[in-house]
Amino acid sequence: MRAVLLLAAAALSLAGCAGKERLATVGDVAAAEQATGWRALIAHDDSERLQNLDGIWQEARAVAMRRSKSALAGEADLLAADAALDHPALPPGSYNCRLVSIGQKTRRGPAVRAYRPFFCYVRSEGADALSFTKQTGTDLPGGWLHPDGDRRYVFLGAKQLKPGDNSLGYGSDSDRDLAGVVERVAPFRWRLVVPWRNGKPGLDVYELTPVPAEQQAPQATETTATDTTPGG
Repeated sequence: MRAVLLLAAAALSLAGCAGKERLATVGDVAAAEQATGWRALIAHDDSERLQNLDGIWQEARAVAMRRSKSALAGEADLLAADAALDHPALPPGSYNCRLVSIGQKTRRGPAVRAYRPFFCYVRSEGADALSFTKQTGTDLPGGWLHPDGDRRYVFLGAKQLKPGDNSLGYGSDSDRDLAGVVERVAPFRWRLVVPWRNGKPGLDVYELTPVPAEQQAPQATETTATDTTPGG
C-alpha cells in the first residue's frame, strides 16, 4: 500500500512539473515574438513616449490652460488630443508646415508658441512607403512615415543637418532621433506630433496643409533654398 502511495505522489509531482514547463514554454514563445514594421526600429524610450502620448497631451494642455488659454483655444483642433480622424495618409507633394509647441519650456514663457509657416515635402517611395522632409527653416525633422492602424502614421526620423536633406536616418545619432505620429485633423489638414525628449511634458506639433498643385515645383526637395529664420 505504501509503495502505491509513493508511486501516486511521484506521478502527481511529475504532472505538476510538466504543467509548469508547458506554461514557461508558452511565455517564452510570446516573449520571443519578433517585432515588425516601425516597432522593430524604434528605441525603447521613444516607444514609451508614443505609448504615453495621451498622458503627455493631458499634461501639456493642462499647462497651456493655465498659462496660454487664449492661444490654446485659437489653435482649436490642432491642439486637441482626440482630434485624429480616419484616413491619415498624406498625399505626396508640397506642404505648408507651421510649428506650434505646447508645454512648459521655461518658467515664465508662454505654454503655446506658434511660428510662421515653412515648407515640407512628402514623397511616395513605393507601396505604403512615405518619406517626410522639411525643406526650409532651421528646425529640420526628416524621416519615414509608417502605417499604424486607421488613424495615424508613425514618424521615425532625425533632425537633419540641412534643409531639404533626409539622409540622416533614425538610429544613426540618438541625440538627433525623432519619433512622433501623423494624424489627419480636418479636410486637407494634418499634424505631425513629436513628444519632447527633454523629460518635460510637451509636444512639437507641425500643422501640415497642402500647397496648391499649381504652386508646387517639380522635385521640390532638391530646388528649395535655405531659410535661416529661427524657430520654424
